Amino acid sequence: MKPKNNTLFLISTLLCIFFIAQNAFSQWEKVYSNSVWGNFGVLYSHKNVLFQVGFSNGSYQTLRSSDNGTSWSDITSSFPDDNVYHILSFGNTVLAVTDLLGGPNDYFIYASTDDGITWSEKSIIDRGPNNGAVLSLASDGNNLFALTNRRSIYKSTDGGSTWVETVINYTGTSSILSFAASGNTYLAVLEGVGAILSTDAGLNWTLKNSTTSIARVYKINNDIWGFAGFAGIYKYNLSTNTWENNYLPGSFYTPISIATNGTQLISSFSGFLTSDTRYYSSNNNGTSWSELTTETIGIGNKILSPYALAVNSSYYFAAYWKFANSVISAEVYRLSLSDTPLSSEAFENNINKTFQLKNYPNPFNQTTTISFSMPISGNVSLKIFNVLGQEIDELINENLATGSYSFQWNAEKQASGVYFYKLITDSYSEKKKMVLYR
Repeated sequence: MKPKNNTLFLISTLLCIFFIAQNAFSQWEKVYSNSVWGNFGVLYSHKNVLFQVGFSNGSYQTLRSSDNGTSWSDITSSFPDDNVYHILSFGNTVLAVTDLLGGPNDYFIYASTDDGITWSEKSIIDRGPNNGAVLSLASDGNNLFALTNRRSIYKSTDGGSTWVETVINYTGTSSILSFAASGNTYLAVLEGVGAILSTDAGLNWTLKNSTTSIARVYKINNDIWGFAGFAGIYKYNLSTNTWENNYLPGSFYTPISIATNGTQLISSFSGFLTSDTRYYSSNNNGTSWSELTTETIGIGNKILSPYALAVNSSYYFAAYWKFANSVISAEVYRLSLSDTPLSSEAFENNINKTFQLKNYPNPFNQTTTISFSMPISGNVSLKIFNVLGQEIDELINENLATGSYSFQWNAEKQASGVYFYKLITDSYSEKKKMVLYR
């Protein structure tokens, strides 16, 4: 019985290491920093291109990266003045709203069809002297909206070439804080009011808060999401026109920002008592969430921007800003999607589950079989990594037809511990963990 107990003890120990390594292996990596942006916190993504905007000494600076944040180019001179207020991805076009200091009532929509390398003027919105500043853009997937900070919404049905104004007529309307739309369903957040709803494209409005006031709304994929302070994130049911409570990581946490690449969501929450910022991901459209890592990006992150997050096909990105001891820290961090731990429920609902990557047995003694399915043909690489992230073996690297495949890994020369196997195809990658015990 003693050898059996020793074996069980070893397996238990290795499983503990397994779960610890799940968090230790996934770390945020700093890819940008400066010490001059006194007002910072906006990140935008278009396909796999990133943009960020900062403010210092009376002027804005706009940066672009096409290599996942490793390097950044200054594109501030692409715009008539440096006041870039918002950037929006719309199909194959990326749009920016800006203005001219010499024309205070005119707001310019600039567009790029080469992923932000070159820009040209698309249209001008003359918002009138009393209709507020045009500070952000929104889209329902088909139409564009330019939002003022007072009571006017401008809608474009031709990709931003022309605009038609809608004035929100609702008692107590002062400032529009946020806006989202899906077809003729509009949700706007008004200062001191919360969310109001229109189901006839802005003609009539009714109060539509959840159990508490909605502070911000987003159009994410096919859904509208609302942030409700200490009540957390809500999803709006477009069929029943009701708010459905979705997620709150804990008491005294408030949602800050949310972003998606179309299949994966990232959200951030700020701790009211602890001043830390926590990050969560979902691979099933918000049905369940997993904390991206137990390591926060610094205690005291003061990013409160609703556009502090971005996601592309490879990484999550988070903006960070802190002022301490008279020193500004404006930074951007990234976390690889392939290294992100998933909850079991999130994995089962993952859109890429058709690849069915798994190994058996796990834990294993010397040999294990790694299997997967190929829903489409293409090049496949299957690699083995140690807990430090070093590649130690490659089981296959060739083109495979559709079908199911199995490969055996012999770990005869490896020490007991945690290992990772990673499947990489033309359109998909996934990494999983396994435990070797002797």
